[in-house]
Amino acid sequence: MDLSSFYNQFREETAENIRVLSDGLLAIEAQSDEQVRRAEVDRIFRAVHTIKGGARMLGFEPVARLAHELESVLGELRQSRRAPDHDLAGRLLRGGDALLALSVAAVEGHPATVDVDAVIALFAGAIPPAQDAPAPAPSPDPEAPAPEAPTPRIAGVRTVRVRVDRLDRMLNLAGELMIGQQVLANHAEELATLRQMTRKHERAVQELEGELNRLRFSAGQRHALDQRLSAVQGVTFQLQNLVQHQADQLGRHIGQSDMLVRDLEQEVMAARLIPIATIYGGLPRVVRDIAEGTGKLARIELRGETVELDRKVLELLQDPLMHVVRNAMDHGIESPVERTAAGKPETGSIVVIAEALGGEVRVTIRDDGRGMDPARLRDRAVRLGMLRAENAVRMSDPESLDLIFLPGFSTATMVTDISGRGVGMDVVRSNISELSGQVLVESHQGQGSLIVLTLPLTLVTTRVLLVRVGQVSFALPASSCHGTIWVRRDQMRSIGGQPTVALDGRDVVVRPMSELLGINTEMPLKRGERAPALLVGSPQRLLALLVDALLDEREAVVKSLGPIFAKQRNYSGAIQLGDGSLVLLLNPLALIQSASSVRTSTTDPAPAPRRRVHLLVCDDSFTTRELIRSILQSAGYDVTAAVDGADALDKLRAQPYDLVVSDVEMPRVDGFQLTERIRSELAMHELPVVLITSLASEDHRRRGLEAGAQAYIVKSQFDQGSLLEVIQQLLGSEP
Repeated sequence: MDLSSFYNQFREETAENIRVLSDGLLAIEAQSDEQVRRAEVDRIFRAVHTIKGGARMLGFEPVARLAHELESVLGELRQSRRAPDHDLAGRLLRGGDALLALSVAAVEGHPATVDVDAVIALFAGAIPPAQDAPAPAPSPDPEAPAPEAPTPRIAGVRTVRVRVDRLDRMLNLAGELMIGQQVLANHAEELATLRQMTRKHERAVQELEGELNRLRFSAGQRHALDQRLSAVQGVTFQLQNLVQHQADQLGRHIGQSDMLVRDLEQEVMAARLIPIATIYGGLPRVVRDIAEGTGKLARIELRGETVELDRKVLELLQDPLMHVVRNAMDHGIESPVERTAAGKPETGSIVVIAEALGGEVRVTIRDDGRGMDPARLRDRAVRLGMLRAENAVRMSDPESLDLIFLPGFSTATMVTDISGRGVGMDVVRSNISELSGQVLVESHQGQGSLIVLTLPLTLVTTRVLLVRVGQVSFALPASSCHGTIWVRRDQMRSIGGQPTVALDGRDVVVRPMSELLGINTEMPLKRGERAPALLVGSPQRLLALLVDALLDEREAVVKSLGPIFAKQRNYSGAIQLGDGSLVLLLNPLALIQSASSVRTSTTDPAPAPRRRVHLLVCDDSFTTRELIRSILQSAGYDVTAAVDGADALDKLRAQPYDLVVSDVEMPRVDGFQLTERIRSELAMHELPVVLITSLASEDHRRRGLEAGAQAYIVKSQFDQGSLLEVIQQLLGSEP
């Protein structure tokens, strides 16, 4: 029998059971009630038991083997032969991660990167090796799950599994029906126009009859003329009645059809709605892991778990939510010592709240950490080459908060496996913008930060603004527009080479949309004239986009542009109007980034010729040293090698280098001592130092930071691409 048809179902069930395992372990840690803890142990035991059974049936032996080991340890917990302490919970969580990775690899048919023996070694000594998984007494069947309370026999709601792609097709069909409704509405408008024309025709006939009555005709001519006029009036009357009847019929049909289409849309949408709790599940684990790795204390409170969103919206929300919580833990929440000195509780607080507001969902992430320093953000952006110093001086504090969304921007003092690579908050804004949503940031130093994600409840339809640029019509998501203004040429002034207009006491940069889209058109602002402009961006940092005309605002169904146009960023889809014409939907984030690049290219001086970047690699292991040198030389860097820290100091005294990559554990002078002496003895305070070591504890990371290193990479997590990204980020340029 071909079992491959069950693979996807096994992967989905395994992911759900791993979520049960993770949630249950975190609940056990937070609970003091023994009965509740035992109930959670029973629940996660059954989840792991289910994974083991399914894996054995499908022939996924590594999965079954590891699941059996976890089941054995959980059996000890059920029999009170082992206490569910913090250390064991951490090992079980890592075992769950390994189970999920093994399952995905088995289903997709690619080699697993998980060392099963190494994971099993985490539980060495939990039970005697020869002993099988303990049976949950008093059940006579050793493989049977623990007994549950009897469930009353009631007539419940019957369910059936439906593939997501089928729901997607149903959603698309519902969208097509809505387009059909727009076509019918256009027909109704044409009928209304036809009815007006018949009335004009009737008046014209009456005027003609009056004119003819004033003329003299013979009796025969008058009789013939009256007959003709009567016939025309009869046809006009019949035409009016027919048009009125058809208009009434079409109006009733449109009304009934509109109700049915909207009911269908709501039902299909409801079938795709999933509670936000499904992506809440991983957040406590993130907080726990970062707290454990950084020595911090924190708790997370999740509210609004029952708020439901479209499946696609949830998929795009998951990464942004995870990044925001990670940043709150790593950058916001202080160490217990810092919090105590500031008069705060040792344990930090992160609160995530989801609220449904009409057709939108608002997700608020609030922490009580150190908050953001706008001046430090501006200084960091200047140091990274993302902002010119003269522009930084003119930025307000609210505008400065938006700098965290720049790709590659990070305030981390040291690059580690947790943070500092500048990847995260740019993902937040890009994903939310893809959903036609918004991101709002507020922060107060010493009090914490607040980030609000506003996004649509569903992607079936979206509210759009139709504008004209030159002879072409475009659409923008209405949610991305903060209003419209009229701009006159004599109101504009140049600040730092940028055309701006004053709005509510601040200067807003103005850009013609035709310039950003590469459309040849006349300048919309001639002398003495005014043009409409859309205000896009964040409330802290607005951009005024000049257009030739504002056409309409309406609900629309957004269609994908397909794989051929997947790489372009200016357009996020297309909408079909009632007359059958297609209009491209613009991506506001791409327009804002294009405007930023245009400003940079027009205001920055031409770059000076760049010299070759010279790096120093220091490691006492010949193999490791040559491997890193080969990686860096292949990337285009000029590399010199040193056999240990003392050799590196000699080479640094002889000539300048742009960056140092060093091991930590070396004879004579180790990596920590090398970094300290670079700062103190050689007074090279700005020289970036990257430490690559097998020492992975938080104490070692902290020591590297205190010594003055800018990056700390653990060898067990070493990746060629990540090393090159870190070096490029610290240097602020490519080789």
